[in-house]
Amino acid sequence: MARAPKRPNRFLTVGSILSLVWLGGIALLAFIPNDWLPFMREADQRVRIGRNYAYGPGVDFWMGSDRLGRDVFARNIYGGRISLSVAMFSIAVGLTLGGILGLMAGYIKGKVDTVINVLLDVLLSFPALILAILVVGRLDVLEINRFWSVMMVLSLLSIAPIARIVRAQTLSLSERDFVLAARSLGASKWRILAKEILPNLVPAMTTVAFTGVAVLMVAEGGLAFLGYSVESPTSSWGKLISENRERIDTAWWATIFPSLMLFATVLAFNIIGDRFARRFDIREAAL
Repeated sequence: MARAPKRPNRFLTVGSILSLVWLGGIALLAFIPNDWLPFMREADQRVRIGRNYAYGPGVDFWMGSDRLGRDVFARNIYGGRISLSVAMFSIAVGLTLGGILGLMAGYIKGKVDTVINVLLDVLLSFPALILAILVVGRLDVLEINRFWSVMMVLSLLSIAPIARIVRAQTLSLSERDFVLAARSLGASKWRILAKEILPNLVPAMTTVAFTGVAVLMVAEGGLAFLGYSVESPTSSWGKLISENRERIDTAWWATIFPSLMLFATVLAFNIIGDRFARRFDIREAAL
């Protein structure tokens, strides 16, 4: 009995399209200067008579006002800029350093692989949350801005998982026929890495980039709850949730809306990362 033909694994599904639209809209609003958006107030603009959560969601304040009379919608958009910047910068550093370590360990092997694996084991042996608190606290003593402190610690935490993923992918690719053919023709190790292995790692790294941004955004929110994220008046989504959560019973909008923004954005990144993994049949690319 003949088998039914396998259906193609499409990338553009309803979920992925909605995710791309959401991320595009959030990025557009977050990174465009406020002067170009006439419908949005400044993040720190206060309404004199609007203190103590005076306005709920409505025509004047789409997402209500906070305890200082500031527009929650504007604060959410600005908070999205901080959350996205922290996560995207951190994953870029993690991909660069972790990718280099993973490539060297997976292809050169031998003593290089052993040394790098020991280093990765050391990084992974520390509880991530405790390590983050210790590093941020130490950087506070050095009077380094919290924005940069959080990015540095999240970059550090992303290196080891990414290096492990790249190493696994490199070990698999190094035994493929096209790599063996290049090696038999006398190609150097560095040429094989640059011309044969690295281009084939792009789909896996793209998947890691999307899922990693989602993970790091949640991690930044966790640090915000413990008081180790960006400091006021700078706000991220995690910071907004943390500073308004005590009034969730009477002024729910100040907590619920940033929570929804964070949830929808993390979900969108995960959906797109999952679609990349399914499209290119990547099983190891998970943080």
